[in-house]
Amino acid sequence: MKLPRPRPRTRHESTITLINIVFLMLIFFLIAGTLTPPMERDVALITTSQSDRAEPPRALFVTSDGALSAGGEPVTAADYVERLRAASGADGAIPVVKVAADRALPAQELIGIVAALRDAGAGRIALVTERETP
Repeated sequence: MKLPRPRPRTRHESTITLINIVFLMLIFFLIAGTLTPPMERDVALITTSQSDRAEPPRALFVTSDGALSAGGEPVTAADYVERLRAASGADGAIPVVKVAADRALPAQELIGIVAALRDAGAGRIALVTERETP
């Protein structure tokens, strides 16, 4: 009597290793990446042809009608400087005040806002722009 040979079992590919690799990559990019607050939707930044690349800052946003907001809440120049002073710690030194103004904001209003920030105690003020795409 002739018995049939047993068929060799085929090994199934395990997807566990692929899932583990993808999960580890996800954790790596979550830790290595920086999370930044979203930009204000009402502000279209001023464009420049040459500028340094930087992370989107925690900035004071100025809309085209001159309304100030920070962190999604309306603020005044004095309130914003006071927030920065409180967040800076015990020494009360204010880091650079970053202003992200809408490109449609008249320059005279922007100068008035910068003057109000200086009067409130801000030292160095930087204007946030975006690089113009060629």
